[in-house]
Amino acid sequence: MSALQDGFSRALQSFQSGQYSDAAAQIDDLLLTAAKNPDVLHLAALNAKAQFKYIEAEAYFRASLNIAQNQPIVLSNLANLLRSMGDFSHADENYRAALKLMPTLRDAWLNRGLLAKQLLDWQQARRCLLEAVRLKPDPSISVVLFEIYLITGDLDELTAQSLLFQKTYPQYGDGYIYQSRALSRQGNDLEALEVLQNALNKVTNRAQLEYELGLFHVERADTTVAETHFITALDIVPEFIDAHRALNDLYFQSSNQNFLKSYSTALQQVPNSELLFHNLAASQSNSGDIDKGIETLKQGLKRVGKTAFLQHGLGALLVRQNRLEEAMPLFDQALTLNMTNLRFLLDRVNLAIKMADYKVCQRWLDHALLLDPFNQETWAYQGLVWRIMKDDRYDWLYNYDSFLKVYTLPTPDGYDNSTQFLTKLNDYLSTLHVATKQPLDQSVVDGTQTMGVLLDDPHPLVQDFKGALIECTDNYLAGLSYQREHPFLSRLSDDYAFSGSWSVRLKDSGHHSNHVHPFGWLSCCSYVSVNDLSEKRDGWIKFGETSLGLGSIETVDRAIQPEDGKCVFFPSYFWHGTYPLTSKHFRTTIPCDIAPAAVLAS
Repeated sequence: MSALQDGFSRALQSFQSGQYSDAAAQIDDLLLTAAKNPDVLHLAALNAKAQFKYIEAEAYFRASLNIAQNQPIVLSNLANLLRSMGDFSHADENYRAALKLMPTLRDAWLNRGLLAKQLLDWQQARRCLLEAVRLKPDPSISVVLFEIYLITGDLDELTAQSLLFQKTYPQYGDGYIYQSRALSRQGNDLEALEVLQNALNKVTNRAQLEYELGLFHVERADTTVAETHFITALDIVPEFIDAHRALNDLYFQSSNQNFLKSYSTALQQVPNSELLFHNLAASQSNSGDIDKGIETLKQGLKRVGKTAFLQHGLGALLVRQNRLEEAMPLFDQALTLNMTNLRFLLDRVNLAIKMADYKVCQRWLDHALLLDPFNQETWAYQGLVWRIMKDDRYDWLYNYDSFLKVYTLPTPDGYDNSTQFLTKLNDYLSTLHVATKQPLDQSVVDGTQTMGVLLDDPHPLVQDFKGALIECTDNYLAGLSYQREHPFLSRLSDDYAFSGSWSVRLKDSGHHSNHVHPFGWLSCCSYVSVNDLSEKRDGWIKFGETSLGLGSIETVDRAIQPEDGKCVFFPSYFWHGTYPLTSKHFRTTIPCDIAPAAVLAS
């Protein structure tokens, strides 16, 4: 073996074992004598990417390709990097170049399909993922396709493919779950329920089916039956965190005395579970008992050890008690253990802002934007720092005159006037609000929120509302112009989709705490019933004030009085909340998030 081959093997072994610093040193030695070796440059790119040195990684990828253009795997890996950096069009271009050279490169088909899904280009996503499955069958990719069929309403294909999946993978629950969801979407609830019940004794992971049955009954307000299924799922898998969350959200919203007992029961069976300690503390603090959450995390750290998640969790709760100096080393240690966790980064940004350490804050923000260039919470913090520092880019990001707009919902066909339609819609929505308290982890205070995706509800009133909202959304987007460097305007596209929707009812003193929508793009709040709003801004929606409690630094930049039939549009990174409501009547709204869809080259 030559010295180059031997050195390359050692560097590759270091990289594959996660020893990136050692690999970097070994690669540097190789580049002294093999600066134009495409394989060495490719390895250098992969190692730099693993260390989140994205600019350096891109340079190495392109250097490798300059020496040898026809490298499909290098092109595909460059595309993966560009996708991570948010450069979606060039990522897709490189996937296509890789597949032109090597049409059987399954990873390129798969990742191009996932990129298309991310951009809501459902047709392209479907085509690419089907080719990836054809090249090598994989149940996990089939499940992604099921999700696409459900989103796009291709229920016949979803039914056919889920049945085929059941024959191929009878022990997996996904085929039965998606067949059931297709039947439910078609209004065949009894058949949907029967599919899930009949599958219980066929699958290896019965807990997954029990959880799905719980969700099925939650959506139909059968909370007692849902509770039974969630408990059964947890009896089978004590660390089934989604089941814990769903069960305890039910308990919290109904003031059930069994709230959080499922975690205690599970910890008796799995006493050293980091997941259980972490999520129990989160639920305790979200329900208002921060002291108990801190106690839980300290107990977890003693029993499990100083893991990244437990240290970060404890730091986050200490910040909520304004114990900033105690929180800092916990956050920094968590980031030392896991630099890729966006939540860790953003909470460190939050802490730096509270401590007025804006230089450190900007360093963490830059890293967060590399990891996810379109996360709305990151841009909310970036805008806040620019405002505090009196940077002109704040006005560029928060262009209220252009981005904050109010429209009047048109009256759907078949109704005499807007009042008649909104009254009927409000009456129907009231039947969906079955909880007595707000959700455990949302911005709602003293109010209730519906479960599931409201705009997927086939009820004619909801679909008539959706049609009216689409007309307003079209008008809003028509008034915007593309700007390549702007985090909001750069994502304008020829199409869009509603990525989340729900209904909220606020009662006396109810309000939304200040927040942003981290995974949105464009957000909208539509007002269905806003009786008895006073002239004191009670119940008004406000923009600009954050959740950080910065005292005199906080500002309310805009406030809008809600009116029946009005809808307010704004970028999802806008800080927003409401003034507490003073009214004898419920205030009913329909908030939603809207995501841009892109059509990639075929």
